[in-house]
Amino acid sequence: MKRPRSRSVLRLAVLAFFIFLVLFTYSSLNLMNVDLGYRQHELLRQEARLHLEIDALRAQRAGLLSLERIERVAREELGYQYPQPGQIVKIAEADDGR
Repeated sequence: MKRPRSRSVLRLAVLAFFIFLVLFTYSSLNLMNVDLGYRQHELLRQEARLHLEIDALRAQRAGLLSLERIERVAREELGYQYPQPGQIVKIAEADDGR
């Protein structure tokens, strides 16, 4: 007579184990989802910060490549001068195509 009761206890234990397993799986998936949300938010912030840095670097490059700056550096730091009229040499191309 003890067999039916021990089977029902075993069934109840197996059912409780599966319920626990389902709840544990659900909560761990939910925690992973929350963690991925935080990671996504951090990556979006990092992307925005990198876009700002890229814009700043592009502005800096544009400033460094400006013709006025290049001319000023050539004159002031490298000592270049505009040629005088007597310093210009004209080279004519030969008629034979060379």
